[in-house]
Amino acid sequence: MKLKIVYDNEAKLGFKEGWGFSCIIEMENEKILFDTGWDGNILLSNMEKFGVRPAEIKRAIISHDHWDHAGGLTHIAKKDIQLYVPRSFSRRFKSELSSRFELHEVESAQQICKGVWTTGELGKEIKEQSAVLETKQGLIVIVGCSHPGVRNILSSAARFGKVVGIIGGMHDFDDYDALKGLKLIGPSHCTVNKRKIMEMFPEASIEVKAGVEITI
Repeated sequence: MKLKIVYDNEAKLGFKEGWGFSCIIEMENEKILFDTGWDGNILLSNMEKFGVRPAEIKRAIISHDHWDHAGGLTHIAKKDIQLYVPRSFSRRFKSELSSRFELHEVESAQQICKGVWTTGELGKEIKEQSAVLETKQGLIVIVGCSHPGVRNILSSAARFGKVVGIIGGMHDFDDYDALKGLKLIGPSHCTVNKRKIMEMFPEASIEVKAGVEITI
């Protein structure tokens, strides 16, 4: 399995940066897009740099309904894409999405396909789902902004097995003990305390930005 970061606030040379987050979960038989960032042109440009065509995307997961995670949907819209969004999205937004995608409303934790689950909607004021990936080392959690709280997300993901890693935005997270024991930590996007996290967990931490490819 490979994770290709196609949208982030920072970018490697040759890739474009933009406020938001998106990554491609590249499995043996399919590619799943998690979030889209804001600017669809940046999303498509970075996908092209990775050699990934939009037509290869058959499933997409949107963590929450903020513009910097769902804005790029306009540039990948196709009726053959299975799109998974939190049920709490507004009725108008879901109506628009259902006219462009095969829409799946997510409320509770469930399997999306072999080796991939969603935590289901978590949180109160801002409801958000995260993706949980099965790897040989254990479970890797992909997060958008972690509005429901990193500890809460990791606890929810643990119902599927042993969690060994987390990648994505962690907002203003500072409950550092929640990361103890993880083998892979990739703070990105909106993570205010990104540098401190990486300093506290140097052996597990990796730099995550657009253009980074992570082999698991």
